[in-house]
Order: sequence, then C-alpha cells, then structure tokens
Amino acid sequence: MNQPNAARELKAQGDSAYRQGQFAQAVAHYTDAIKADSTNPVVLTNRAMALLKLERFTDAVDSCTQALWIDATNVKALWRRGTAYYKLGQLAKAQCDFAAGLAIEPANAVLAAELDKSVKAIEAAAGIPQPKLSINAALEPVAEPRSPQDFERAWREHARVPARLYEYLKLIPTDKLPALFRASLEAGHVVDTANALEHGVQLHADLELVDRVLSTLPQIDRFSLALLFLDPSEKERIRSLLRQLAASKNLDMSPLAAKYS
Repeated sequence: MNQPNAARELKAQGDSAYRQGQFAQAVAHYTDAIKADSTNPVVLTNRAMALLKLERFTDAVDSCTQALWIDATNVKALWRRGTAYYKLGQLAKAQCDFAAGLAIEPANAVLAAELDKSVKAIEAAAGIPQPKLSINAALEPVAEPRSPQDFERAWREHARVPARLYEYLKLIPTDKLPALFRASLEAGHVVDTANALEHGVQLHADLELVDRVLSTLPQIDRFSLALLFLDPSEKERIRSLLRQLAASKNLDMSPLAAKYS
C-alpha cells in the first residue's frame, strides 16, 4: 500500500476508534497516519481532539501547532490549541488562539463563547478587567513611543492583547528596541513578544517581523538574564517561529535559535 493510501486507511481507523471512545487507540492510529503522510492538518487536529479527551494537553498543543505550520488559518487547530492552553492555565495564549480563530470565522459562536470564557478567567486571575477583543480584531490606533517610559507604559497596555502588541511592534523600528528597553528586559517581555509574533504569523503570515524582532532581542541588555527565567516551553515556541522562518526563506536560523536555548 502506498503512503497516501496507508495514511487514509490509518486516519479512518483513528476516526472509528474515536467514535467508539477508544481515544488512546485513536491517537495511535492518527500518529501512524501522520508518519505515513505528515502534510494533512486534518489528521493532526483529529489527533489533538483525542489527546484533549485523554487530558494530554501539552501533546494536544504540539499537535495543533504542527497543523498550524501547514495551514496557519486552520480554525480547528486554533480552537483546539486554545482549549489545551486553557486547560494548562496558559490563559493569555488561549485568548490569543480563540481571538485568532474568530478573526477568521467571525460567526463561530463556539469560539466566541470560548474567548469570552478565557477573558473572564484572566480577569478573575488578575483581579483587573481585561480589554475586550473584537471579533474582527479591529484595533485602536497605536503610536510610536517617544521615550523609554512611554514605551514601557504602552507595552503594559498592549501586551494584554497580542493583536495590539503585534501592531505596536510593527510600528517601532527594531533598531530602537535596545534603547527603549534599556536594562528593563524581563522574561515576561519575551513571552509577550512571542505571543504577538505568533499572532502575526497566524493571521498575517508575517515572518518578516519575526526575523527583525527575534534578531534584535539578543542585543538588548539583560537578555541573557531574562532567558534564564524563561520556561523551556516558551523557548521552544520561539524556536518554532524561527523554524517557520527558516523554512519560508530557506535560511539557516540555527545560530539565532541557539541564542534562545
């Protein structure tokens, strides 16, 4: 049996196992199907759903991320990854994925409900109201900072919504970032940046900003210290963005990726 036919048969077996509630068996079949044909995002999102049923949330995130490498506008991948992030308590990432999915399918009532739930969870956890995300991701105008103090104040505001921070980063010449951050760069800034860049890739296929920003961050004071406090999963998210950039531009990004290890 050739690989495409084998992949289809294995996917069908996975679908059957899932319908029967045999989620571990479904994951096994889907994984074998992916080995036979790794280009079908449907199998990856199906596997993610079975992983969610098994409460293997980190693995579900990985499966959806692989699907988004293939199709950055795959709404099911965004929805299921958002669900996994929510279950992992990574509420800002969940909010970003649900908002990204709604920007693609504004009439999706399930995503709208999930986004509302994630916003309320963030409000409850932080004790402060979060800005509402519009379904079409419309943004109020953002302005280039006039000073490091203005930059930090605006960063705190925009970082709550990855779509806003993405627009803010686009507006700022990246060669000004070291002077704007000065010695204030922290791990949280790097996480906020990854959220914004992921939004740009998923919604706008903007890998140019990934290149410019991730090439500049290591030049900022305290970058090495900030990296020490960065969770390994966050470092992997950044390296994933660099792999997408490398594949798109046929570039060797391994020296830069090593700086985020």
